[in-house]
Amino acid sequence: MGSNKKTTEYLEIKKRLDAIETHLKKFKSKPLNAVDAAEYLSISLQHLYRLTSQRKIPFHKPSNRYIYFFEHELNEWICSNEKLKITNEKLEEDEEEEPP
Repeated sequence: MGSNKKTTEYLEIKKRLDAIETHLKKFKSKPLNAVDAAEYLSISLQHLYRLTSQRKIPFHKPSNRYIYFFEHELNEWICSNEKLKITNEKLEEDEEEEPP
């Protein structure tokens, strides 16, 4: 029985360690410039600039000249917008199902 408890503890520690390593890797990534970010998102550079000017997408402007992006922030932004899209689609479906 003691061996089973140790195995469970080991698996929990391993799970936590993996989560920490994943989190740390996010911060080691090299920032993307606007051209690379637009390519990464498969959108035009003009659309990317529009999103930044509207403050709809996370970006960094350390030199007050160039803007930079991090992949993990773009991924989080994509996921948050996907959740919003799914929520909106669900609301639209519910509205269609309601009788007049």
